[in-house]
Amino acid sequence: MPTFQPLTITVEKREDVTIVHCAGEVDIATAGQLRGEVTDALVDGPGHLVVVLDDVTFLDSLGLGALISAHKRARVLQGSFTIVCTSRPVLRVFTATAMHRVFRVVDTLDEALEPAS
Repeated sequence: MPTFQPLTITVEKREDVTIVHCAGEVDIATAGQLRGEVTDALVDGPGHLVVVLDDVTFLDSLGLGALISAHKRARVLQGSFTIVCTSRPVLRVFTATAMHRVFRVVDTLDEALEPAS
């Protein structure tokens, strides 16, 4: 039986980019935490946001909604929103919902920090 992995979030600021690292499960119990962190990152910092989901083991619709809100907010602020993700469960959610076509999803942080083409 799988065990619950609480969500941990760390925020790192580099010049004009805020990087939000997430690990664990993003679900009904933790989506508000993610929403709060990415909202704070966009309010307090630059409009360029990178969310690292490599260590996220589960993402439900509320977690996806938090990411969609962050994406919209970054665009309103004329910033950027990039997701770093190699987590198969999360990538499956993006593919099933076609969000991989909306979000800029890359494999590495280095790639995320390069300007979008």
